[in-house]
Amino acid sequence: MLKKIFNNLEEYLCAVMLFFIAALAFANVLVRYLTNGSLAFTEELIINLFVWITVFGASIAFKKRAHLGVTLLTSKFPPQYQKAVAVFSALCSIALFGILFDQGKDMVIMNFKNQMTTYSIGLPMWWFSMAVPVGALLLIVRVVQATLVELKTLDIVEE
Repeated sequence: MLKKIFNNLEEYLCAVMLFFIAALAFANVLVRYLTNGSLAFTEELIINLFVWITVFGASIAFKKRAHLGVTLLTSKFPPQYQKAVAVFSALCSIALFGILFDQGKDMVIMNFKNQMTTYSIGLPMWWFSMAVPVGALLLIVRVVQATLVELKTLDIVEE
């Protein structure tokens, strides 16, 4: 049960966030139509929720092995070289997401120390900045998982 929740965590979170985005956008349209005014805070929330959805979407793509990959050359290699390329690609991805995590962590710390808040509602900015380091860690986990699946698949093909 817990494994299923973790394996589908991003999908659940994206679904909840998309629901709130749709509800906020719909409420804003209604208010604009009925009052000629708008709910300024909705734009702020929608944009920041999209940031979270973007990092979770990238994680979903890695988990499902649906991310952009160029296999034209690597698919022509013998399986043992394909394994080496898969491991090298994973190491490059982990290095990239490790740098992203480090930079995102620094951004969150800066937002927290400076007590930065959003313009409309005054929510702490670090809440939304957390999308970067959290997403980077989740991406590292999903890259490792996808690489292990790919290596097992190559083992089966090799046999």
